[in-house]
Amino acid sequence: MQPWSRLTTQVADVLRPTLPTVVQATVVEIARGVPAYSGALDSDMGPVVTRGTEIALSRLLDLFGTDHPALNVRSGRFYRRIGAIESEQGRSMAALLSAYRIGARVAWEHMSARAVEAGVSTEQLVGLAESIFVYIDELSGASVQGHASHAGLRGVRRSRLVELLVEGAALTDPVGVQEAADAVGWAIPERMAVAVVPLPPGREPTPPPEVLALIEDDEAIAILPDPSGPGRRRSLERSWAGSQVFVGTVRPPAQAPISLAHARRVQRLVGQGRVPDTRVVAAADHLAEMVVAADVDLLGELEERVLRPLNGLPAGKREVMRHTLAVWLALQGDRQAVASFLHVHPQTVSYRYQRLQELFGDDLADPQQRLALQLVLGVPTQGSGGGSG
Repeated sequence: MQPWSRLTTQVADVLRPTLPTVVQATVVEIARGVPAYSGALDSDMGPVVTRGTEIALSRLLDLFGTDHPALNVRSGRFYRRIGAIESEQGRSMAALLSAYRIGARVAWEHMSARAVEAGVSTEQLVGLAESIFVYIDELSGASVQGHASHAGLRGVRRSRLVELLVEGAALTDPVGVQEAADAVGWAIPERMAVAVVPLPPGREPTPPPEVLALIEDDEAIAILPDPSGPGRRRSLERSWAGSQVFVGTVRPPAQAPISLAHARRVQRLVGQGRVPDTRVVAAADHLAEMVVAADVDLLGELEERVLRPLNGLPAGKREVMRHTLAVWLALQGDRQAVASFLHVHPQTVSYRYQRLQELFGDDLADPQQRLALQLVLGVPTQGSGGGSG
């Protein structure tokens, strides 16, 4: 039995004159209580919400004294469509549910006040409260279904668009990519980058609306419209809180596969300790390191050859001398600067360099050998002085 079946049509007649007030108060409270709607209700959407609220509450009063369901086939389809439209407009399910909850609360406040004034019995007041909240719950349930259905379909389409871009379809099938972008309302930018975002277990990412994301197991592949723009890096840090973001080079959409390859390469360089381990690692900031590491086998062979003089040292000592050499080369032999960089005494730097000269001999003065050493050693990390000698 429906809760409104216990209410009389006389109660409906008492409450009907309050509808304009209830409707207006509902719209005001939704705009005030749900930020996602505050601006929207000042636009063309305002009259639509007003009319929709009016129709919904009128139908509720028409149900009094009947055992009809809250929604018939037609109205169920209507409220599911409302949910789909809200998803299409980018408003969250939480915002939609908040709007419905506010509508139920405002309706109860105004209608119960009017019912008390009219001397409606306590039994009928209890039935009124139950009817309002059950009815609004049915409406919101239908809208949630529509929202979820549309959001799921939209998510699938957005993921497919990411797949098309990183597979190079913007070059081989530009018309198909444009159609896929139009289907999700995404404007293809002139320049973009592909990012790789490792995800902690059980965490769902929340990228900005303009960012496309494809979730694959424990990582996200994201399409970023020109991440070099003002404030974009900070936005990435906020949007992917708790995750590191590896950003490929900025390129035209047709070169998205290249950008993805660069994102993965800079991710590997961080793992190898050749690039600083920061929250957002952009390939554009480490082009030299990426060029050097492009052929891992050749780089390994070069490293084995040019650093062979250190092989006879104990492991700990070898790392200290390797790092000192990297800093010495990077700072062009400025003893004071090297000491400050390593947080050691200048005399310690002199001792270490003297030892390096003994090990490497004339190679430290040969431009070709110095270049080879710098390519292998990369950019040193400040403060890793290590050891005492």
